[in-house]
Amino acid sequence: MLKHTTYQSIYNNEAIEAGAGSWKSTERMETLQKMFSRRLLFKLLLTAVIILVGCTGMVRVFAGSPHDSIPIEQVVVSKGDTLWEIAVDYKPKDMDTRAYIRIIKKTNHLKTSGIEAGDVLSLPIYE
Repeated sequence: MLKHTTYQSIYNNEAIEAGAGSWKSTERMETLQKMFSRRLLFKLLLTAVIILVGCTGMVRVFAGSPHDSIPIEQVVVSKGDTLWEIAVDYKPKDMDTRAYIRIIKKTNHLKTSGIEAGDVLSLPIYE
């Protein structure tokens, strides 16, 4: 194995020792790179937040139910009342009673057609 090498640096040692100024410029470059990356990261994050908020707002605008503008009437169930009788009394004339019962069940979160005296039903009123 060789003990001596023939490698010689292309830089002279005086320039390296006196190169404190180059160290400062390197430090400045690193600082600029960090600031640039922070700015870029901040801009990307801000853009992502704006897009997220914008999309959320759009979803909320279009998420409205078509039943939001339909007036609701509250009816207290009396003894002996059935969902069919209530539907016949409050449904529009041209609507099928079974369809109105489905709407009543959906509006009141009922799984069955069973109702009891004292229950309060929300009935959509169609004109």
